[in-house]
Amino acid sequence: MTHPTALPVLALIAGLLVAPAGHAQMRLPAPQAETPALLVEGATDAEVLRLLLGLAEIRADLQLGLLAAQDGRAEAGAAHFAHARETALPGVAEGLAAVGVTDLGALLQTLEESGGEDARNKAYRAVETAMLQARSALQPTPDQVMQSVSEMARAGAGKLDASGQTAGPDYQAAWALLMVARGELDLLTRDQDRAVAQQASKASVAFDDVILFMPDPMQPGPVAFDRTLVLDLLDKLAGPETDA
Repeated sequence: MTHPTALPVLALIAGLLVAPAGHAQMRLPAPQAETPALLVEGATDAEVLRLLLGLAEIRADLQLGLLAAQDGRAEAGAAHFAHARETALPGVAEGLAAVGVTDLGALLQTLEESGGEDARNKAYRAVETAMLQARSALQPTPDQVMQSVSEMARAGAGKLDASGQTAGPDYQAAWALLMVARGELDLLTRDQDRAVAQQASKASVAFDDVILFMPDPMQPGPVAFDRTLVLDLLDKLAGPETDA
């Protein structure tokens, strides 16, 4: 089961992913007129999905970085933040710039170089706000979000070893992807379309049945976890139980 050490950080993440109750569709203010035209006006579904998954990869690194830093391993935390900036961001930077997000690299570097809990949390909030603005500008449809959730779960399953013993870094990556996917479902549960909200709620329960019993992502060494639980989750996402 996820270690209690993770809970304060997860609460911080959840607080940033879930807007106040008055924001029914979880939309941040649209980019101002001086920003570039929205990419989504001429983008394909595949491009919107690609950018959603790129943001998810960055957010997964941020979660792991925060957990490592809270666990007293500041260097490991900075390494996750650096990975987000150096590896995850370049593949989507141009697309994000097209929706008005041009400073994410600088914000990630500030987070990477931050010292102390207060500075780190402040820098994290700045990064997360920029990513939420990017997501808002993309204006993904519920179907696109659900597809991204399935792709994150599939990628997470791919990180887990079929033997039941997964190397620590791969297990951490799988756990973080599932957590990010669960956060996306939180957004959909607040959608004004009741059918969308109900579908997301059912999918959230399926995710919780897996995530709440996953081992501590910060434990050293290989982690014992049966990846068929995630494969079963994928079946549920594709089946009638979450489509009804």
